[in-house]
Amino acid sequence: MNNRKSIIIILAAVIIIAMAAVFIGISRSKSAQPNTSKQTIVIGITLPLTGDVAMLGQSAKNAILLAQKQLPKDLKYDYKLVFEDDQFRPALGATIANKLISIDHADALISFGSPVGSVISPIAERAQILHVNDFASASHVADGEFNFVDYTPPYEDSKLFVQELEKRNIKKLVFFAQQDNQGVASIISNFERDMKGTSIAILSTQKFNTGTRDFKTNIDEVKNLGADIYVLEATTPELEILTKQIRQAGITAPVTTMEAFEFSDQLSLFEGMWYVNGADPTQQFVDQYTLEYGQIPKFGAANAYDVLNLVVKAVESAGNGTLKPTRIEIKDAMAAIPEFDGALGKHLTIDSNGVVDSKAVVRMIKDGKAVTIKP
Repeated sequence: MNNRKSIIIILAAVIIIAMAAVFIGISRSKSAQPNTSKQTIVIGITLPLTGDVAMLGQSAKNAILLAQKQLPKDLKYDYKLVFEDDQFRPALGATIANKLISIDHADALISFGSPVGSVISPIAERAQILHVNDFASASHVADGEFNFVDYTPPYEDSKLFVQELEKRNIKKLVFFAQQDNQGVASIISNFERDMKGTSIAILSTQKFNTGTRDFKTNIDEVKNLGADIYVLEATTPELEILTKQIRQAGITAPVTTMEAFEFSDQLSLFEGMWYVNGADPTQQFVDQYTLEYGQIPKFGAANAYDVLNLVVKAVESAGNGTLKPTRIEIKDAMAAIPEFDGALGKHLTIDSNGVVDSKAVVRMIKDGKAVTIKP
């Protein structure tokens, strides 16, 4: 009996020792495996996802998600995108930027358009966090070390606009300008500089604020001045309301713009009208976007696509994959990016002011669609 008990005890001990050896072996095997988890980089993104220009904001969001989907799998970091809706309202954009920084602990910010970009820029500068805007005509949005803009500079628009006016022998202009939009102010300021020394004259500049719905007084002041063309610098819905009231007043002269027409989802209002626009997207981007979403990208979507890739490129360059790079390191890496190929073309560069230098184009509305006029 005692022998049987001894045998059982010995067998139990052997089993326990064997199990312990197996457990230790598994533990050692696991510890020998490299840690494959990656640090997560948070990118805070504020766009007009509702409101008057929601179609542009939604298209920009789609483009950013497409860029994220196409990121290489072997990156050093994972990327979390936090989207917020600023409704194209500067005050709301400022609140969102502070929330993204303090609550979401964003490592970089992306914004859309001059109105919101203008208020986020000083916030980003104070917080020392990379901020890239993908739709700002106002180049001052890129002021400071931490702010960048990926959008055709206003001087490119105005230079081409003057050339097109001279080519078409247009000499007398009337401007309608949404004065509380800093992008509009920047565009007009550059045009006034570039038209000097030409035979072009601005007969009148009619200024109005966002929210204006009755333009009758403005139109009455200029309808008999003999303008060759009316230049409309406004966003939706002011742009459409103004255009309809100009026609209702019996004015038949053509209308044009630098960039504004494609803020509208009523392009038929501008049928047959030429205008100057920001850089065209590549056909490759248009095809990829259309395949993914079943519709062509809106104005500014290609810029949004490139912005996400630029931010990721900066982070990957700044970090070693073990620790997250600091905000200053990310900013420095962004500023050091050489020329790159993107959705807006090849050999794009970031100038010394932090603005991606892309070229303006002349477009026309044909059959309710925006078509680029080849030079």
